[in-house]
Amino acid sequence: MSEMRGRAGFAGLLRAAFVMLLLAAALSGCGRHDQPLPPPNKSGELVVVSRLSPTTVYRDAAGELAGPDYDLVSAFAAELGVKVRWVWVDRERQMYERLDRGEAHLAAAALSPSEPALALARFGEPFFWRHQAVAMRDADRQLPYRPQQLAGLRGWLAADSAAERLLGRLPPTERAGWTHGDGAGAVDALHAVSEGRLDFAVVDSLLLSRLRHWLIDLDQAFELPGPRPVAWAFPRFGNEPLYREAADFLRRARVDGSLAAIHERHFGHLRRLDTLDIGQLLQHRESRLPRYRDLFRQAGQLTGIDWRWLAALAYQESKWDPLATSWTNVRGIMMLTEGTAQTMGVSNRLDPRQSIFAGARYLAQIRDSLPATVTGDDRIMLALAAYNLGEGHLRAGRRMAEAMKLDGTTWSGLKRALPELARPEVAARLVSGPARGGEAVVLVENVRGYYEVLAAAEHEGPAYRGGIGRLSAEFLRARPRAADPIIW
Repeated sequence: MSEMRGRAGFAGLLRAAFVMLLLAAALSGCGRHDQPLPPPNKSGELVVVSRLSPTTVYRDAAGELAGPDYDLVSAFAAELGVKVRWVWVDRERQMYERLDRGEAHLAAAALSPSEPALALARFGEPFFWRHQAVAMRDADRQLPYRPQQLAGLRGWLAADSAAERLLGRLPPTERAGWTHGDGAGAVDALHAVSEGRLDFAVVDSLLLSRLRHWLIDLDQAFELPGPRPVAWAFPRFGNEPLYREAADFLRRARVDGSLAAIHERHFGHLRRLDTLDIGQLLQHRESRLPRYRDLFRQAGQLTGIDWRWLAALAYQESKWDPLATSWTNVRGIMMLTEGTAQTMGVSNRLDPRQSIFAGARYLAQIRDSLPATVTGDDRIMLALAAYNLGEGHLRAGRRMAEAMKLDGTTWSGLKRALPELARPEVAARLVSGPARGGEAVVLVENVRGYYEVLAAAEHEGPAYRGGIGRLSAEFLRARPRAADPIIW
């Protein structure tokens, strides 16, 4: 009997210990959600988890954070009156895990709700819609136009994505050569397609458009049906006021045009240049630019304008030909008018040194004359428009934007208003005379594209590897990592 009582007592101790372990685990789990980060209005900072990507948040040519998600989060934090603290991870799942552990207030990286994600986070309402596209080399074969034509090819697509679910309807034998990876591997997958190691990759269409500025042999075969919602992700529990404040902020941004302006700022120019345009630029970069690179750099140092903007403008104007002359007698590598040349003290417009320095100083003067309400890259883009049109027509374009209920301090607003200046009934009222506003829009959009190509090809920052003369898009990428299949 005593032995039985001893065994029963020992079993009871085991049960008690087991219950204590369960309680400890439960309390630990509850603590994870009961003690999250203090709300931003208490701590003074909004903690945002994200990952670097060419279409979300990235380091620009100057090494500064940029991108649509960066702009949107920064605007939200400014409205809250707090600072942003960014937390960087490599994979999408890591963002949701940080939220689940209460280590961030929100995640922002062009995220879409999925079943695995919803087990760890909750999503706000979508504020953008993006599409998935099939990227292929345009020289390899006639590009397919439907999913069935991808059967038997070597491909890559993000796991647990709408694309995977759609294309997964093909028989397994026809998908044997496909790799499924974390979305962070999309850039590497596009490089693999460009190098012939893969036949196709299913990626965000905006990512493909941006990377085609460097991987010029890529093309879009077709776009998959159904847009992909983009939203911010939040912890599943706690901080309900922040969730509602974010929803209100995004709702107002849709109504007042802020969202559209951010999209235009980063993506509005991507389809402006075609493969031939970019290929010709890269050829001239090897044959013509070396003679003038130092002049552009010196002019950039004197004016505070990134020399690649100056080189991009000169390429748009003259293809870096110092003897270029138009039928209107605009001449030289920067295509200066006779009046501008006289104002800037140029004795010979065909002298590349005089032309580059005068064009740079003229552009800087326009930039510096813009009101303080014009900020960021909008200053250089509005200055480029005035370089083409003249400052009087730029002011007329800004007034037209206001009349159209657009923001004339941003390029996204001004580019919609400038073509209106060519309408006869509008031109008749202009003190500065008729204006070809549409031509200025084309110039600025082309220069934006050329600048992006040059910023990658002539990148000299910490991420640069390989010397001048090697095309590099490293400044738009996270640290190199294979497009591996390990996810979730």
